[in-house]
Amino acid sequence: MATTKLKISERPGLDVMVADGIRGKILSGDLECGAHLIEAEFAREFEVAHGTVRAAFKLLQGEGLVEYRPRRGMFVVSLEPDDVLELCSLRDSLETLGAKLAAQNATDADRTKLKKLLDDLRKAVNRKDRRACIELDMAFHRFVVDLSGHKRLQQMYAQLEFQVRLFMVLTESFHSNLTDIMTLHEPLVSAIVSGDAQRAAMLSADHNKPDGEALAAALRAKDVRASA
Repeated sequence: MATTKLKISERPGLDVMVADGIRGKILSGDLECGAHLIEAEFAREFEVAHGTVRAAFKLLQGEGLVEYRPRRGMFVVSLEPDDVLELCSLRDSLETLGAKLAAQNATDADRTKLKKLLDDLRKAVNRKDRRACIELDMAFHRFVVDLSGHKRLQQMYAQLEFQVRLFMVLTESFHSNLTDIMTLHEPLVSAIVSGDAQRAAMLSADHNKPDGEALAAALRAKDVRASA
């Protein structure tokens, strides 16, 4: 089978590829929150110029994954308890609107795909594949938002996506029993598939609140220990 070659204009820039690499390290947990990002080290690792690494940092900064600290440099974002709660409340608000509109607008083909995503998530849960659970969980909620047909909602959710994925990584340890994931998602799919917009919105309203409150509490306890 012939391969399709990208035109030069279609190929991602080096800064995008470096950003992809660093983002992968953050979302896999290889780079922890608060880790110092040394420009020279990434330039050597990816065999690129320092300016390319700086451009990659800018992309990641726009995604909310890294932050600049004056006179110190770039760091993986450090989430404070208030940051976590803000992220959760914003995510729940966006997903609530998305679920409500998805229940109203989904076609038969959309419902079939949504049930397939749920089935894929169930299979990942059954084989205890935590990494796949995170990826499928994100894909599930992204698809629900896509079903809304609300372009500005989709744009806002896309801007938040990588922060949401980081949140999922940080809260993964709170789910010792992965079947909790299905308990959260099965009723939501049922509501959307049945066209019950009110129930879909209600189920989404606090979908992430328990994890958010647990992570915020863990961060507060960590701060207490650090100051003791």
